[in-house]
Amino acid sequence: MSVSNSVEVVVKQKAITREDLQSRLEDMSKRVLDSRVGLYGPESMSWRVNRHTSVMMGAGCANLLQLAHPWVSQAIDQHSQTQTDPLGRLRRTFLNVHAMVFGSLDQVLDSAIKVHNIHAKITGQVSESAGKTKKGSAYFANQVGAMLWVHATLWVTGLRVYELFHQPLTADEKEQYYQESKMFAFLFGIPESAMPETWGDFLAYYNDVVNSDELAVGEVGRQLVEYIFSMKWYLKPLLNRHKMHTAMLLPDRLREDFGFPEITVNMQRSFDFDITFARRFFNVAPQSVKYLPPYIEATQRIQGEKAGPVTRMTNRVIYGQPLLVS
Repeated sequence: MSVSNSVEVVVKQKAITREDLQSRLEDMSKRVLDSRVGLYGPESMSWRVNRHTSVMMGAGCANLLQLAHPWVSQAIDQHSQTQTDPLGRLRRTFLNVHAMVFGSLDQVLDSAIKVHNIHAKITGQVSESAGKTKKGSAYFANQVGAMLWVHATLWVTGLRVYELFHQPLTADEKEQYYQESKMFAFLFGIPESAMPETWGDFLAYYNDVVNSDELAVGEVGRQLVEYIFSMKWYLKPLLNRHKMHTAMLLPDRLREDFGFPEITVNMQRSFDFDITFARRFFNVAPQSVKYLPPYIEATQRIQGEKAGPVTRMTNRVIYGQPLLVS
């Protein structure tokens, strides 16, 4: 192992302290051009990709990629309400993520501190061996390596889903999208030294982790998946369809580890049909359907306008509150 690789491993094993987070947030804040706009704004690739309602189609895949990391699945199993309130946990996750992407600088900083404080309390011992993670070993949520993996699942899946439902991005657009993502990583206290330099490097890191024993699905992870895809009886038809989409989007190895069936011709046809239907639908859908309500709310904030009744209503349905980034 080279000296640079050894340093990278040490950095990823470190805990992110409150002081580390404050340092990242100060650095990030200096790069924000307009505090009212927030991290990105209408001209950014981050808004262009993440504003679409269709990005939610990748939620299951991103969630399971995270659960495949034993520390994440153990933390969720031992410290969250996924078993009793899986819908509530998903709402809170999206609320924080979308507040960070679309909020003003003050809202972004507030969300970052809230998330860090929650993660700071999440420590424990692993209840089962999975991959290189051994039973009885300690875990803590605010670890650079674990947070970097969670970050990667969101940004890689988001871009992949955008290209599926909308249009391919050029190499330069992907690079811009990735460089912008480093600002988001600062919100979790991830140092820039831990981030791969380019989009190509980032994808190489992502694929290396997928194919390594850093990810391993144990019984805890499989049980959590059952909770996620059976959270509300009245959502079962929608969840079953989303489960199929998730299985199709997962890497082959993890699809098998989570116990999903092999991809059949009928599954592929159903998936392709849904993609084609969604593309056509979103091409003609009104903005209130095509775009996420926090994006619409953010554009109204920048223009000095108040969020309308439709935005308030959809915010309440998705996030449980009428206003998110006003």
